[in-house]
Amino acid sequence: MENLDYHFLRYIGVDREGQRRIHTFYVPFFEGCHRVLELGCGEGYFLELLEEAGAKAVGVDRDTECIRSAVARGLNVFCQDVFDYLKKATEGEFDGIFCSHLVEHLGYHEVLELLSLCHAALAPGGVLVLATPNVRSLFSHLEMFYMHFGHVTFYHPNLLSFFLHQTGFSSPVSGENPNLVSLLLGKYRPHEIKLEWEDGRGIGARKWLRRIRSSMARVIAGPYLEDLADQSNLNLRRLDALISAIDGSFECFVKATRPPGKDG
Repeated sequence: MENLDYHFLRYIGVDREGQRRIHTFYVPFFEGCHRVLELGCGEGYFLELLEEAGAKAVGVDRDTECIRSAVARGLNVFCQDVFDYLKKATEGEFDGIFCSHLVEHLGYHEVLELLSLCHAALAPGGVLVLATPNVRSLFSHLEMFYMHFGHVTFYHPNLLSFFLHQTGFSSPVSGENPNLVSLLLGKYRPHEIKLEWEDGRGIGARKWLRRIRSSMARVIAGPYLEDLADQSNLNLRRLDALISAIDGSFECFVKATRPPGKDG
């Protein structure tokens, strides 16, 4: 079935505003770049951001509906397989390449080939940014990754950094996109829960009696309850730190450069 990715993204509610908000994070990575290529550009939302920042942007995607949408908005895009496009690209043609949510659709040998072709297409000192589902995110494992029909495997950012080293890149750095947060816990996180000793003020009918009871309870049990509350809050903070570690942003990235010099 043709253009399945285009229709799938529409089905799950992906839109221009949301994609621009997500990808805004990556625009500064290409500061100073004059000609940037996006592989798997979709409808070209990141291309728009690049051009607004002053770069000349080129996109490649094989989904004809996505390309049709991008062309209708005046973007410079090509309907082609990314491997075929890179093989025909002039060496050093670009000083930046962005590759968002593509590598997880490929086996490791294809990823290595892709990175080698990107290295050749980049000018010395050019930057490559890979964005992919975050293997460290619980939400990625339970929801995001297996929702898409084309996903093959997760790639840990350290593994991608190794692949980049093997294909001639230098100085890889990795991180998470803060514009993509987990949806598992919804609005509330454990650190927002507070356990406090109530003093009984403003509690309605028979207020005076409740205040007496509250005062007596404070004298007798207050120290024990305060210790319990402190310990509970400490445990909640530990729980929140654990959840943040395994359920943060569901997109990670690796950035690397082609070393300067003609042999880079």
